[in-house]
Amino acid sequence: MARMRIVALVVGVVLIAVAAVVVTNFGRNEAGDGCRDQVAVRGVIGSEKEAFFDDERVTNRLACLGFTVAVDSRGSREMLDTLTTDNHGYGFAFPSSTPTAQKILATLGLHDDIPLFSTPMAVATFRPVALALKRANIIQPGANGKDVLDIAALLTAARNGMTWDQVPGNREYTPHKAVLLSTTDPQDSNSAIMYLSIASQVANGGAIVTTPEQVRSVLPDLCRLIFYQGDKPETSQVLFDNYLVDGMGRTPMALIYEAQYLTKAPPPALTEDNEVLYPKPTVYSRHTLIPLSDNGKAVGMALRDDPELVRLATEHGFRPEKSTTAPAADRPVDVVESPSFDVLEEMLAALAPTSENATRCGR
Repeated sequence: MARMRIVALVVGVVLIAVAAVVVTNFGRNEAGDGCRDQVAVRGVIGSEKEAFFDDERVTNRLACLGFTVAVDSRGSREMLDTLTTDNHGYGFAFPSSTPTAQKILATLGLHDDIPLFSTPMAVATFRPVALALKRANIIQPGANGKDVLDIAALLTAARNGMTWDQVPGNREYTPHKAVLLSTTDPQDSNSAIMYLSIASQVANGGAIVTTPEQVRSVLPDLCRLIFYQGDKPETSQVLFDNYLVDGMGRTPMALIYEAQYLTKAPPPALTEDNEVLYPKPTVYSRHTLIPLSDNGKAVGMALRDDPELVRLATEHGFRPEKSTTAPAADRPVDVVESPSFDVLEEMLAALAPTSENATRCGR
């Protein structure tokens, strides 16, 4: 009997230990550290969000929430083409603008979207360039005390065919090439499409372009600002890398997402000669996640609702739609909205690099 009691006691201790392990493991997955079993989810995104999704802290937090997320970068128009092919395998799309998001929803017959981030368009430039353009009144003091690049003044310079060596009083940056703001290729990239939104409204007297007649009216100015740049990068990340690596000799001014500059702002990534300012007017690029599966929707909700992911998005320079994190002084004052996707498509068709368009644009 004594032996039986000892055996029973040992068995009881073992069972208690096993139960404790089970409970502990369950707690790790469901309660203790918040981590769960993972499912794989693929997304297609704009290139400006690559750094966010590549951040190990982001991938680890998503993994803890139950998602192994892999992403592919695409330009806005290429993204739409990709999503209309059979068996694309994506659980979510994460474009960089409201018009592209609306077009994806309409084309795929979807209605569910999750607004997540926004970032205003900004201009990355250099101190010598900024000094020259201030003398020419193309860069001006803004309403909030920060310098702005006046698009109307830049448009006037383009109409007059101004080159850098013709800028009045310019001694800092004097190559004999047109004074233009460098952009990506609007046939591929959303950031240049945002420039079309800004420039077309300025050329249209401050009103959003809505009709084919207005498109035809602003096209000569868009030709000067876009077509006359020549070869352009396909993504905003390539353009920003050109700015960082090759300097003002190649890219004196670049239209970028504010978030791209903010993530590089601490030295040594940027020097005292690097400057950022807003175009006047600017436009917000709104990043809306479109679920293509239940797991894709769950990823979107995690990015929207998880405090750690929201904090990391803010650290990467994005302005989460759910919470306002930027001080009021950092918000652009002069902001416009984008034309509809169909109107933008008309502009893009007229600016495509064809011989007919080159002739019409005077090149």
